[in-house]
Order: sequence, then structure tokens, then C-alpha cells
Amino acid sequence: MKIAPKEYGHEYDEDSPLDALAVELERKLSQTMSDRTAIDHEMVIDLRNYHGQYDAATLAAMKEAKRANPFIKMTRAKTNAAESQIVDLLFPNDDKNWGIAPTPVPELADQASNEQEVLDDNGEPYTTTDGEQVTEGMLAARELEQIKERCDKMELLIEDQLVESRFNAVARLAIHDGCVVGTGILKGPVVVNKMDKSFTKQGDAWVVEMRQSITPAVEVVRPWDFFPDLSASRIEEAEFIFERRYMSKQQIKGLIDKRGFPKAQIKKIMQMSPQSTQHSSTYMDDVRTLAGLSDNLNDTRYETWEYHGPIPYSVLFDLGVIDLPSDEKEAQLFIQDMMHEEVMATVFYCGGIVLGAKLHMMHYENYMPYRVWNWEQDDSCIFGYGLPRIVRDEQRIINSTWRMILDNGSITAGPQVIFDNKYIRPANGDATIEPFKQWHLLKPVDDVRKVFSTIEFNSHLPELQGIYSMARQMMDEVSGVPMLNQGEQGQSTQTLGGMSMLMNAANAVRRRQIKQWDDNITAPLITDFYAWNMEYEEDNDVKGDYQVDARGTSALLVRETQAVALTNYLSMAGSNPVFAPVIQLKAIENLRQWVKLQGLPADLVPTNEELEAYQQQQAEQQGEQPQDTAIAVEQLRIQQMQAKQEFEMQMFQRKAELDMQENEASRNLKAQQMQADLMANASKERIEIMKLEQTGKVNTEKLLVELKKVQMQTDKEMQQFMTELKLKQVTGNYRANDGLAQ
Repeated sequence: MKIAPKEYGHEYDEDSPLDALAVELERKLSQTMSDRTAIDHEMVIDLRNYHGQYDAATLAAMKEAKRANPFIKMTRAKTNAAESQIVDLLFPNDDKNWGIAPTPVPELADQASNEQEVLDDNGEPYTTTDGEQVTEGMLAARELEQIKERCDKMELLIEDQLVESRFNAVARLAIHDGCVVGTGILKGPVVVNKMDKSFTKQGDAWVVEMRQSITPAVEVVRPWDFFPDLSASRIEEAEFIFERRYMSKQQIKGLIDKRGFPKAQIKKIMQMSPQSTQHSSTYMDDVRTLAGLSDNLNDTRYETWEYHGPIPYSVLFDLGVIDLPSDEKEAQLFIQDMMHEEVMATVFYCGGIVLGAKLHMMHYENYMPYRVWNWEQDDSCIFGYGLPRIVRDEQRIINSTWRMILDNGSITAGPQVIFDNKYIRPANGDATIEPFKQWHLLKPVDDVRKVFSTIEFNSHLPELQGIYSMARQMMDEVSGVPMLNQGEQGQSTQTLGGMSMLMNAANAVRRRQIKQWDDNITAPLITDFYAWNMEYEEDNDVKGDYQVDARGTSALLVRETQAVALTNYLSMAGSNPVFAPVIQLKAIENLRQWVKLQGLPADLVPTNEELEAYQQQQAEQQGEQPQDTAIAVEQLRIQQMQAKQEFEMQMFQRKAELDMQENEASRNLKAQQMQADLMANASKERIEIMKLEQTGKVNTEKLLVELKKVQMQTDKEMQQFMTELKLKQVTGNYRANDGLAQ
């Protein structure tokens, strides 16, 4: 039976597994594209808000009403600030947000302290080259060390593979998609052919040699090219996924030499025009329009689809992907049992024709090579919400308020003129208000203001500005991206500690999103790279039982706090003579950590090898041999003790000086108090004598005699006090209580 679908115009044979699969894929694809129409519509609105553009109908209505039509790009600023913060936290210049650690082996850890000797077949103990007897603990420690070395090699290999595939740049693009339209997609590991150039000298000439190798890589998938099973709420639950890819004519031809791509199928595609392979999409038209392109752009690329999902074994057999067992009996059993079973595979589909297929290289059950991150997750759908969708209403309020401000400002900028054209006519025939304009009076009137007047409309700018300020504050609160994250301090404190606390509070929402990236992207992606290397890497020295550590939230979000704390620690301990020698023991480690937390290049600090070479060079120049580590530590301990004794002596001398200054100040205070008391007593005696004179009990001569006696006694006591004070200062005996200087 022949079937001729209207979409492509070529016939299908229902008895052919390839044609049957093509019809089924087209049905699934059409249904999926129809189901995500609403999602496409929302993503277009998000893109318009991000780019600061009104839809055509709204813009036409405002122009027809002659109203202001600006779009305040507040959404774009908030989205870019949030995206930049996520990128800075996830991808620092001097660190990575993941690691690999060996799976704990309790048996080896327990054996590390076992002192039991290891015996050979003759009962004799094994010994090292130094004559030391080998123990069970030594073997366990060596095995743990080898596991750690293998783990470090695996981590370095994966890091090199990610760098070659430009993982950071690809991930930043996925984060951008997640912030703008709510969904960022990464795909990996995907196998790519890597061409390496090497130069070898042959005779007098250098010859270029091209070496091809297969390596895993990571790709970004744009949300408008990603069509998963929409009945699933998470990517792990999806039964199938379609990915749209565009290929040129030359790329289609290049598939002929690959296994699993029959020439006959590819020739069918080459007979079709690129436009006939493309599905109509209003979403893509809107995206092109937002980019300033024509929605009628003539695309000369072939629209191909990459399908990941279950397909029958019979399709893989027809495409030559799998072969039947060589034994006839086993082949017969395979045909009976497995030919109609399904297996997870990748199918390449274009224009209603199956181009080819291949099995997944990762042998997980229901494995999908896609990883999805959402700015805000939707519990009912794989696609999430972006920042433009969250602040959509606030953006509308800001736009509406600003349009009202401009409209009200333009109306109240000048008066409305009313005149009766039966009595008044502009001299130039134009009623437009201009400076020094002349008007002709056609009929006499007793008061020209009766036929010519102006009206002023009320200004509401203060009220509208208040609404605009409230809308901006509301956008900060709803978006979770305050002005502090955009580089504007606002009302926050100026102190360093206060700023750190404010930044830590502002990062509270980011921690949850960084953790989502760790859970949905970093951990599964690095795990897949680890599994790929375990299965296909030729170097067996990197293989082992490891576990992935995604540390985006544990190490990267507290860098500023750690940097401040380390700086304070080094400043406090380095200036203290007791602690300074201790700091010197780990000076290089402290410096490396400080440079790392400050975000400076790591090569500013010399490596251990460079430091050892420098010390060796200094020792040779001075004619000395490098010191043993134990001797160096003992010298540092002695220096520490000497510094401590010197510090205690300085503290004792300082205390003695303070005591002397305190005693001298006390003596001066007592002298001043004594002098004040003597003067007060003398004043009292004078007052008493004056009182006696007033009462007539003494005459003037007697009064003068008495006053002279009082003055002599006062001078005598003061002279005695100063003499004793000088004597005590000379002898240093401050404990004597003789005379007045007590």
C-alpha cells in the first residue's frame, strides 16, 4: 500500500521500516509543534520585552492616537544584571565550579594504621629499598595515593575536554537563554572529530601532519530549536526529544561516507529544495522581525531534525547500524525476539525522509544527552519562566506611566488658544503659535479678549512621578535583582562589612539558582563525561571509581567574605612579632590563597618547583648547602622564642615607663592641690583680720603686722615643700612622707 503525504509530495511504502518510521516521526513532530504553540507565544513576548519593542498592533494604535510610544528598557537592564551575576558566580577566572573525588573506601582507610608486616610465600617480610619492613598500613596508604592520582588525572582530562569544547562560552549562552526566555539547554557529551595539526621536520623542510581524533564536547541548543515530550515535567521523564538543526547542501552530501546513512536516502533529500523541507513557524518569523530581518527571508538551508527516542531494531538493521549474528541460528533467534523491539537511538530526519540513525554511545536506560536549566522552574513543564515574564506587569506599569508623563508634559507645556475667526485672523494665514506673531482684527470689538483667549491644562507630573518611582521599586522587589546588583548603592551603608552583608543578602536568591545549575547541569554533565571516559578513553591510568562534586554554592558565593577575612588575618598576625614567624611557615600557601580570592592571575605567585629552584640557587651563590627541613623548622622555633622574649622585655620596659609617668603626674597634681590649699588658708586669715579691723578690735598697725606674719609663714612652708620635692626627684625615693611633700 502506497501513502502520499501532502507535505512533501513523495510516496511512502508502509512495508518499509524506514518509511513507517518517517511517518511516525512526522506525526510526533507535528503534534509536538502544535502543543508548544502557547510556549512559543510567551517566549516571543519575553523577547519583545527584553529588546524593548511593542507588538505591531499596540504600536499602531498609539501612533494612530498620536500618543507617546517609548519603551523603557528596564527589563533588559534587570536581565543583564542577573545574567552577569550568575556567570560571575559560576565561572570565575581562576577556579572551576566542579571537581571529582575518589569514592571513599572504608577498608583502605581502616588499614592505613595497621602495623602488621607483609610476608612473602616463604614467611619472610617484604622490605623497601631502604631496608624498611613493609606493613599493611603502608600498602593501604599507597593504594589510596594511587586512587587519588588517577582521580586527579581524570579531573584534568575532563577539564581539558571542556576547555577544548569552549564549555564556559557555551554555558554562558545557555544562561542567557534561561534568563531571557526561561530555559537554557546544553547537550553533551557529543562526539566530534578533532583535527590536530603537527609539524615534523623531513630533511630541510617542515611538513604539516593532520591527525584526527574523537573527543567528547558540549553544545548549546537554542530554546526555539528544542521540542521535547511536553507531557513530561522534567527532562528525565521525556520519552523523546526533537532538535532542529540546519544544514547546507554540502553538509548533507558529507553524510554519504558515514555509517548508518544510506546513499539512496540522501539522494532523495538532494532532489528536494531546501524550502520544501522547512516547517512554517510564526515564532521564527517573529524572531527574525525582532532581529530586524524580513520574515520572508529566503533560507537556503535544509531543515533537519535530530530525534532521540525509541525506534525498532528493524530500522537500525535496514540502515546498517547493527549487523545480525554470524551464526544462522542466533540470527534467526535475534530476528524473532528483537527485530520488533525498540531501543533508544538517534535518528536524523529531513523533509519526511529518514537520513540515518545511530545508537547512543552512553548505555544508560532512557538516556537523553540534554540538560535543562530554568531561571524559574515550572512544575508542570520542562520549559520555565525567564526574568522578562516575571516582571512583565511591572514593565507595563512603567511604560504606561512614562507615556502618561510625556503626554501630560506635552499638553501642559503651552496654552490652548481659542479665537473667533470672524473677528481675528492670523496675518500669515497660519494659526500656529509663533513668537512675534501678528493678527488682523476683522471687526471692531470693545475687548479683544472676548474673541481671543488661552486655556491652561493642569499638570499632574508630581503624581505621575510618584507612581513611576513606586513601579521601579516594585520591579526591584518582584525581579529579585535590586539596584545593588546593578552597581548602584542607593541607601545602603558605606562600610566594607555592611556592604559585604548586603551583597550576601542580595545573593540569597542566586544561591537557589546556582544550586539548580549544580543539580541540573554540572553534576549530570560531568558524570556523563566521566562515564564516557571510563568506556572510551584509551588511557587506563585515569579510570577508577569516582564521584562528582558540584561546588557552585559552597565555594564561589563566599569569595568576598573569605577575601576580607584572610586579609584581616594576615594583617593582624603579620604585624605581631609573636605570630609573624608562624605565618612565615606557610607564607607561599597564604599568598596563593589571597591571590586566588582577589581574582588575580595565579601565575603571580611562584610554583613550588620555582621556589625550590630559587632557594637552591641562593644557597649555591652563598656557598651553602640547602638546609634540611627539620633544621629549618628548629631555627624558626628558636627565632620564635627569641622574638617572644624580646617582646616580653619591650612590654616590661614600656610598663615601667608608664608607671614613672603616672607617679610624676600624681606628684604634680598633689603639689598643685597643696599650693591651692595654702593660698586658700592665707585668704581665710586675711578675711578674719579684716573682720577684726572692721569691728574695731585691732588698729591698722597691728593689722599690717599680722598680715606680714601670715605671708612669712606661707612662704616658709612653700619653700620647705619645694625643697623636699626636689630631693625626692634626685634620690628617687617617693615613699617618704616627711614635711609637706607627702
